[in-house]
Amino acid sequence: MNKPTPTAGQAEETARRIHAEHIVIDSLAPSFVDEWALTPAMIEIGKALQAQGGSRPAIKKAMAEHLIAQCAHDPETREAYLSYWRRSGVTACNHTLYASGPPDTALDATIASARRAETLMASLGGQVTLATDAAQIEAAHRDGRHAVMYNLQNAEPVGADLDRVEILHELGVRSMQLTYNLRTRFGDGCLETNDGGLSRFGAALVERMNARRMMVDLSHASANTARDAVAASKAPVVATHTAARALSGHPRGLPDDVLKGIANGGGYAGVVILPAFILPAEGDGRAEKYGKPRNWATLDTVVDHLQHLVNVMGEDHVGLGTDWGKPYYNALAWTPSMIRPESGSFNWVGWRPQDRFDPNAQTLDMETWDKWPNLTAAMLRRGMAESTVAKIVGANYLRVFREICG
Repeated sequence: MNKPTPTAGQAEETARRIHAEHIVIDSLAPSFVDEWALTPAMIEIGKALQAQGGSRPAIKKAMAEHLIAQCAHDPETREAYLSYWRRSGVTACNHTLYASGPPDTALDATIASARRAETLMASLGGQVTLATDAAQIEAAHRDGRHAVMYNLQNAEPVGADLDRVEILHELGVRSMQLTYNLRTRFGDGCLETNDGGLSRFGAALVERMNARRMMVDLSHASANTARDAVAASKAPVVATHTAARALSGHPRGLPDDVLKGIANGGGYAGVVILPAFILPAEGDGRAEKYGKPRNWATLDTVVDHLQHLVNVMGEDHVGLGTDWGKPYYNALAWTPSMIRPESGSFNWVGWRPQDRFDPNAQTLDMETWDKWPNLTAAMLRRGMAESTVAKIVGANYLRVFREICG
């Protein structure tokens, strides 16, 4: 006999218990430094910079500097920040040190980002710590603390020197993408005009990362780069924040054959909740029933992708890498011109109009990351078994993190 589908109240209660009892990991979370808790003063800083024509990188940097200073000296701000984590029910998050920008400055930007993260963690009284292996995540959960893992969404910090993998590993980096949206010397990104796949130098990087026990992340890779990397890697590979291209048609999603290849090698794929990546171009009509714009997603949209990945990959290889629910996107109004690099004439991020990236579009009931338990409850409401949900919210990523990184 099939177990009856829980009511909304039952699902929420079970979700809270799952978050209390199990390790919960977001395999690609919004930045815990500059995309997380938001104070009234930070909102005013953002609005003032927008009025002056400031770009997103400049606004994020200014708000982060304010938050770090306040957490160090103001107990009220520090508690507001930690309360945001506690409401999420998330044990550990994968934090991006670097994503895109001029390649020549990538390593310096990565090191500076790590120093900012270290400064913030130091101001939080031991409640948030860096995790470089699975045991440290388990210890954080046992002690009621939170853990951060470092990733790079682009291999440009490696440059032309594979020995930099050692520098990055020493810095604490445990996963790295070969590309962001555009072509690198390692391979093609998902938004490149042509898809030439993994380069020979990229294959050498995969080999070095395997040897150093660093995760190869294919989230922003082109389909052929992802296929080639799956074949080249001797260790499991991951896609920390992706989607089912079969459902949305978006190039930021991976095709089913790539997802199957990742699973066959023992790897992992986390579903992103950014609306443009999980909705078809025409939307799916769900958010409009709640008075929201067509380009908003719902939790049911997210669960569609989770169920698709479970069907394709098996329930032991699927998780969540939200990469969305960023309060500063909700608190401020954004135009396309604001989502640009801080300097220079070339857009290293790479979004084009047809990619539909819009910071004003949200996922209903996950507008901010502290609503994470709503994702868990949504899976339960759709009839997913509690044992499957526990794997998706953390156990699957912890398994592959342990196997690759220790």
